[in-house]
Amino acid sequence: MIVKGQLHQVDCAVREDGRTPAGQFLDALRKGMWDRTDAAEPADEQISDYHWFLNAVKHWAKTGEPVYRDAVKALRDGVWEFRHGDKRLTFFDTDGHGGYTAKLPAQSHADAEVPDSEYWPIPYFDHLIRLGHAFTKVSQKTPEHDLSESQTTREEDLAHDRPTRSDAGR
Repeated sequence: MIVKGQLHQVDCAVREDGRTPAGQFLDALRKGMWDRTDAAEPADEQISDYHWFLNAVKHWAKTGEPVYRDAVKALRDGVWEFRHGDKRLTFFDTDGHGGYTAKLPAQSHADAEVPDSEYWPIPYFDHLIRLGHAFTKVSQKTPEHDLSESQTTREEDLAHDRPTRSDAGR
């Protein structure tokens, strides 16, 4: 578990092979070694980025809102991203049993769940939030590869939560 707040509990999504891409991303940032070659010196600014992401996730868990307007953005089919500089960390919600309902941004105040909020396009999320795929954004548009990885990470994490046949009778 990353953090348990008043509104959300935030964990890392688990891939089919047991990896947790968000955990690997945060660990690498903490060491200043995200997207760095083994011979490269640690990047001090990445350590600051680690603290930014941790604070943003804690704030979300506590309030259900971003630390500022552009700190989160909807990507595709209910997968959202935390955004800081050129770094992105995707997230989604789940019921914890392999269920998922895509939370899409409201298109108008009339459709918003919280129309009086500064963050009115952001819907209510389930209690459990999973951090998924992390990537460095290098162009205006999110690359299809990263969108696909975000979806696959979510699908594998949800499958990880579902009871197996041998668990079903317990």
